[in-house]
Amino acid sequence: MKSLFLLITVALSSAFAAEFQVRQLENGLTVIVSPDHISPVVTICIAVKTGATCETPETNGLAHFYEHMFFKGNEALPDQTAYNRRLGELGILQNGTTYPERVQYFITLGSDEFENGMTFMFDAITSPLFDMEEMEREREVIMNEYQRGLSSPFYNLTMANQEVLFSDAPWRISAIGVPEVIEAAAPPAMHDFQHIYYTPDNSALIIAGDVDYDEAFRLAEEQFSGWEYGGRSNYDSLSMSISIDRDTTVYVDSPTGAGYISVVFEGPSISTDPGDSYPADVWGSYLALMSREFFTDLVTNGPFINIYGSYYTQRFGPSITFAGLIPPDRAEEGLALLLDEIDQLQDIDYYDQEGIQLAKDELHRHRILAEETSYDVAVESIPFWWVVAGSLEYYETYLDSLSAVGMEDIEAFLDEWLTGRPRAAFVMMPLEGEGGR
Repeated sequence: MKSLFLLITVALSSAFAAEFQVRQLENGLTVIVSPDHISPVVTICIAVKTGATCETPETNGLAHFYEHMFFKGNEALPDQTAYNRRLGELGILQNGTTYPERVQYFITLGSDEFENGMTFMFDAITSPLFDMEEMEREREVIMNEYQRGLSSPFYNLTMANQEVLFSDAPWRISAIGVPEVIEAAAPPAMHDFQHIYYTPDNSALIIAGDVDYDEAFRLAEEQFSGWEYGGRSNYDSLSMSISIDRDTTVYVDSPTGAGYISVVFEGPSISTDPGDSYPADVWGSYLALMSREFFTDLVTNGPFINIYGSYYTQRFGPSITFAGLIPPDRAEEGLALLLDEIDQLQDIDYYDQEGIQLAKDELHRHRILAEETSYDVAVESIPFWWVVAGSLEYYETYLDSLSAVGMEDIEAFLDEWLTGRPRAAFVMMPLEGEGGR
């Protein structure tokens, strides 16, 4: 019988990384298997290259709405009662998450029910019913989520970030969407979204836990080969979403009286500038050291309550952010001090070799913790890197690439991404009344 796997299996591992293998079905589905026999459980996750970054003003919120409908009836389990009954029978724990640049779904169950879990996941991902009555129930749930967001003390700051950093298409960073789209969503819109993005060539199936490679790949081939190839997703051809073309300072009202400052630069995209992401991570880890100048200048001897500087790895919206809480009456003073500190840290003499090694060690520890359980591997680690980096080669070589970062790489990163680059500053403080600006 001809195998439906087109690509030769690639074994990927390192001294500190979870072991896994990757294959691809003829229909384009990437299958990633990571055995871990410590506990008799298995996590099955499907990651989809979609999210707010794929949306338009007319569809902003559909990716998140679709995620909610995944957990409703499908062709095999035609209503919520049947779906919930099967959850109980198999002892499944489940969840899904929608991010600006990816959506993922997972179930965890006993490894003795692995085959039934694979069937359950296939039915849910390939044949959701989008029953209108169920959609009305979820519409209320989603609108409640939206309203909770409005009550956040950081809501004004979030909206200012969207409008300034993503001015060309602010909806591409808003996973929750907008009320107009949420309220109008109906089955035809869901089916259109499914037709474009929910196809095997735009998805990865991740299996981690108490399974063997041969069994897992066999079941993946048997159960998921019938998922029809799509070829319609525009994800890999999308443009950058973040754009900062000039220095900007925005003052945002703080309804709770809290003070907060952030300064944001565009960062390197992991898809177009992956080499710059390694020194960016080491640099951010260095700034997190409480024993070094960044923290002591701004917190120990300065007005900030806390402070961080970091690089956020993304494909379309990568950013370099400096931010921290501050007493509101010292916010403007804090902004001046932070901007001065940012100028200073662009000089390579700001850093020391011992601190750089400490930063690398911390990143290595973080990677180990991120793979502590099979759940972590299947849900917290692999889906992110497969979607955002475009493959697992980056993930597999990450630790070696970090180890190779030298002071000259940090200097090149600073010269390329901070020196002379425009930034957007945000100051959240009371703007009216006593203590206001």
